[in-house]
Amino acid sequence: MGEDFTDDIDLSDDPLIDAVRDELSEQLEDIDEDELDDVSPVDIQNVVEKSVEGSIEELATDTYERILSNDEGLERYHETIEDFQEGLEERWGEPLELLERLIIWSMECGRVINQDRGFQARQDDNYQLEAFLHLHSRSVQVALEIHHLLKGGFADGAFARWRSLYELSTTTLFISKYGEDTAERFLNYRIVWEYYFAETYQEHQDDLNVEPLEPEVLEELKEVKDELVDQFGESIDDGGRGSGWAAEAHSGQSMRKEVDLEYLYPYYRLACESVHAGSKGTLDRLGIIRHEDIEQPGVLLAGPSNAGLNLPGQLTAISLAQVTTDLLMMSVDSRSVADMMGMQMLVDDIEQEFADASEALERDDREATEEWANQDIVDIALNYLDRSDLFSDALFEDYTDFDSLEEFEDSLPVGLNNVKDGDSVDPDVDEVIQEHSQFDSFRDLIDTAMEIWVDRNVALSDYDIDEN
Repeated sequence: MGEDFTDDIDLSDDPLIDAVRDELSEQLEDIDEDELDDVSPVDIQNVVEKSVEGSIEELATDTYERILSNDEGLERYHETIEDFQEGLEERWGEPLELLERLIIWSMECGRVINQDRGFQARQDDNYQLEAFLHLHSRSVQVALEIHHLLKGGFADGAFARWRSLYELSTTTLFISKYGEDTAERFLNYRIVWEYYFAETYQEHQDDLNVEPLEPEVLEELKEVKDELVDQFGESIDDGGRGSGWAAEAHSGQSMRKEVDLEYLYPYYRLACESVHAGSKGTLDRLGIIRHEDIEQPGVLLAGPSNAGLNLPGQLTAISLAQVTTDLLMMSVDSRSVADMMGMQMLVDDIEQEFADASEALERDDREATEEWANQDIVDIALNYLDRSDLFSDALFEDYTDFDSLEEFEDSLPVGLNNVKDGDSVDPDVDEVIQEHSQFDSFRDLIDTAMEIWVDRNVALSDYDIDEN
């Protein structure tokens, strides 16, 4: 076989390959030279398999420890987020503050009603008020979650949470329309849901490796469920799908149509796409501004963005005000009427402020994008971007004979600031690129560097070139 048989092994930068190579070398050192010809492919495969098994675990441990001990990346991310938050606050601070004021106002209304009437409602079996208090408190919490996501720059996440708020407002309006019987069914229906959940849990408890469900628990749930069926009729038992409580009052059309919330359904469908893993929600993100008439780099949004906050912000104000109004309508007096009318004024302000901020962002982003698109890519790379960020060591190691930016600059006939003279790049620079890389020109190198830079940075940008 000969002592050079390992030449055929891929000696790449893969640490696992390196580990296998080292293990093979150690094994071969223990074999006498005259015995090498007796080494079979099966022997080599056994050595490789043994080496791979140990090397993967060692590599995983090393990677894990490196991630835990490397604070530089975490600190850099935190600094980036801090800068981003300042830009977001500057652009969206006013509408976000107004939305927060509406949420706190709604919270206070619910707190007062619960303190004044909540206990008595439970004592008197005032099912509608009890249901409204639960629905309203949950709505306020969801609105706070949405506000937190908006302040963080997560428009798509906020939009997904608004879907829940829309459903809460629909449920509240439906109960308001059909009254006490429907409210009582709503409050009791959770037992039906729990029974069917327990069935599913029991079916998968071995696979989940969880504490097994005792048979008597399921039996007790079934007894209570059957009692509810006796009390409210078969329609409440919908197999745990979630809407059996509304079946008796249901007219056959969708619940949103019955309560005149059909006009928000297009947004609800879009919000569903932000929840599910479909094509639309994956490829079209609220946090990405697209100008179809301007050439733009492809963007994969893996972090916060200051775009798209207007839609979930406006919709949150509308839906929360609807739920709060229904609660206030349970006890109409001069104070509650003033709250309802004042809230509507605030909702109008919120809608307008979010719209104004969105229009300003779209306008500024279009101007910046046009400026970007109209410039030569080499000008952009050399004049707008940090050199060490654009020209990473990994870029040179992967695509050129150089190992660093410093080594690359030393090889150039001119400094990077003088690479371009007017509209053209120094021909001698292109010669260096051709000789030491797979690229045909400096411009080709820039194209690749820019693609890598966009993937790494643009998801956290403020969409303003002069701030990147």
